[in-house]
Amino acid sequence: MSLIVTEVYDALIEAGATERKAKAAAAAIPMVKNLATRQDLTELKAATKQDMAELKAEFKQDMAELRAELKQDMAELRAEFKQDMAGLRVELKRDMAEFRAELKEDIGGLKRDMAVLKLAFAPAVLALLVKLVFFP
Repeated sequence: MSLIVTEVYDALIEAGATERKAKAAAAAIPMVKNLATRQDLTELKAATKQDMAELKAEFKQDMAELRAELKQDMAELRAEFKQDMAGLRVELKRDMAEFRAELKEDIGGLKRDMAVLKLAFAPAVLALLVKLVFFP
């Protein structure tokens, strides 16, 4: 059941409208308390603008704080990365020095083995050449 504007209903009855038509007409008219005035709309518009301005300011502040946090995080990550890289350089230099020492040792061993082989095979080769030349 819809609400009716009683003042309009009463006026229509006094003007000679039937009760049914007066009720229908009075129910079709919106209640004054449910209508917005130009002043209401102006105030609402101003309040909305103010709310939007406050939200925009809060958003800018939040973005500035996030940017600052991000810069701080990036600086910390860079520092950690540099520290990690310095540690890796030290480890790599140590590993390279160990590799060079091992390689020098291995090359020295190969040179000794080659010298031994030269001494061991030189007389055998000489004997083989003498046999081939003098005893064909």
